[in-house]
Amino acid sequence: MSETPPPASLLRVIANARPDLTTAIEHVLHLPHLCPVTLNPAPGSTLTLRYEAGPGLLELFSLDAYIDAFIGHPVVRDMEFFVQTAAQDAANLLGCPVTAHADVTFNRLRQGQRVTVTAQPQPADG
Repeated sequence: MSETPPPASLLRVIANARPDLTTAIEHVLHLPHLCPVTLNPAPGSTLTLRYEAGPGLLELFSLDAYIDAFIGHPVVRDMEFFVQTAAQDAANLLGCPVTAHADVTFNRLRQGQRVTVTAQPQPADG
């Protein structure tokens, strides 16, 4: 039985064609049902990743694969931890601060949740 790679290993960076220009990037990801039991988050939930572009940019297709890797993953039992993880993984890969903002609605609850996290890049474990 093969082990599933960690979601962060799916994220990729592409070269910024104009790193000399100040460029604010905002990826708005529409979240799928991450929990196969509760079908949460509910449709319409989003995760937004914001950063100022440096030499690299988050690659769009890898972002979709990254989010899909959390379907049924233990991290999604806690949306706060999911948002913290996404912010930190992106900051570590890009080498710059990343702000993650989630607007989440839930099935079987009469409430939503907004979570905002700013992560600084951390050195890789040596």
